[in-house]
Amino acid sequence: MGRKSVSGPAVESVPVLIVGGSLVGLSTSVFLGRLGIEHMLVERHAATSTHPRGRGNNVRTMEIFRTAGLEPSIREAASMLAGNDGVLQVDTLTGDQRRWIIRDISAGMDVSRVSSSDWCLCSQNDLEPVLLSHARRQGGDIRFGVEMTSFTQGREGVQAQIRRRDTGEEYTVNADFLVAADGPRSPVRECLGISQSGPGDLFHNVSVTFRSKMLKDYAGEKKFVVCYVTDPLGEGALLPVDNEEQWVIHVPWFPDRGEALEDFTDDRCAAHVRAAAGVQDVDVEITGKAPWHASKRVADRYGQGRVFLAGDSAHEMPPTGAFGSNTGIQDAHNLAWKLAAVLRGWAGMPLLDTYEQERRPAAVATSARAALQAVEEEHPGFSPAAGRNDDPADLMTVALCCRYASNAVVGASPEQPVVPETFQLGGDPGSRAPHMWVRREGSKISTLDLYERSFVVLSGPRGQVWRDAAEKASDNLGVPVESYLVGNGQDHDLVPEPDADWATLHGAAEDGAVLVRPDGYVAWRAHAEMPNADRVLTNMLQTVLCRD
Repeated sequence: MGRKSVSGPAVESVPVLIVGGSLVGLSTSVFLGRLGIEHMLVERHAATSTHPRGRGNNVRTMEIFRTAGLEPSIREAASMLAGNDGVLQVDTLTGDQRRWIIRDISAGMDVSRVSSSDWCLCSQNDLEPVLLSHARRQGGDIRFGVEMTSFTQGREGVQAQIRRRDTGEEYTVNADFLVAADGPRSPVRECLGISQSGPGDLFHNVSVTFRSKMLKDYAGEKKFVVCYVTDPLGEGALLPVDNEEQWVIHVPWFPDRGEALEDFTDDRCAAHVRAAAGVQDVDVEITGKAPWHASKRVADRYGQGRVFLAGDSAHEMPPTGAFGSNTGIQDAHNLAWKLAAVLRGWAGMPLLDTYEQERRPAAVATSARAALQAVEEEHPGFSPAAGRNDDPADLMTVALCCRYASNAVVGASPEQPVVPETFQLGGDPGSRAPHMWVRREGSKISTLDLYERSFVVLSGPRGQVWRDAAEKASDNLGVPVESYLVGNGQDHDLVPEPDADWATLHGAAEDGAVLVRPDGYVAWRAHAEMPNADRVLTNMLQTVLCRD
């Protein structure tokens, strides 16, 4: 259904309407655009964010951005922080107490062996313009300074009332589906009457941006991601913005003790920075302040009918571990291919139910891990009753090993933990497909680069039967399926590196195969060659797409 005038310029139609133009809304636009799905995004603010926050992009998020063609632009925007790593704790920057809570975010792992990408520190104010540029380049109709004032939905679609904030002009948008990426106070979620579960607010901070040319001289030679200052007069989380003169410090705020935002004057904030440095004559120029609330909540449902929640509208979690925005971006990635599959007639409507089946458990598990991370890092302002866990899943495990058990996966165990205790990637159904460096027509790529716009059947060196089966299944169902044979022979499409073993990596024999969804998750695995492979694969694909 293309956008068109229905009864004059006051009514427009579009397959997908996105409400909210921050990280998750813009990512949704990018992913839908990559899949060729026409859409409109409305954002009430006049422009992208100007405050540096939400900057930790984990390995899985960067894999997704790489496949979508954004990684080079994001790394260029993030170049000033490319060498920063680790979480530091000090009494003051010039004090005697200094320890690394996390010295290496990747936990010493050679990330190139398990991923096509790596962590990237790119602040929200730097990342959003990159996403916006790519979203528009992919054909997204992005409208800032525009808000949705109300909506209704029926069996065939959603009708939204839209208003331009500068002129007051109002018009109607008819959409097949609505994606609400409208933040933690989500008006859409409230309108749908969807409740939330969890303890709610955990602690409060005021994020203070400032300039200081001298502070870098006291920060230490190893550039950190964040430094927690424990001295009561300077307590907070200090973050470099450019490693030169721009900084942020998150200062604990206690509204329950009667503290008001107005109490955080420039003089108070400057004194706080000097106390954190342990140097009273350090130069400080306060440039901005923004309150934020660390919360732990997950929506009880991820949508209703043709309306879906994504990002902070669906879940809130503490900033520790940088899980929040990553979880939201991965929501968008999960939902986008499913919307595309339904809109193109590849899938039945029940496929959209698997969005909640997969992403809500992921948010519950991840928010719990984020809260635990706040305990482990002794985040300033947070004094939880819960004790330490001496062996939590590390950040890499949380980033890459999240597992789904839904109707869009065949063979996943619903009893398995969403996040395993230890790092596990072995081609199991419901897990993110393994990364493997290969050469295709002479160019080095990752197998992860293959997973975006269609289903993929990846088979071992003796899996010729699966390549033929993929072609027949595609014809039988009218669904695009690409097939690649991994090996060193003339008939092989992908040539692995000398030390790579496709079968071991994917948990199958050399004549086995994996069916991988457009989001890079294993939908089904054949351990070895099977009789009537084309019929088997057709049935599996039909099941995964929730077709009757």
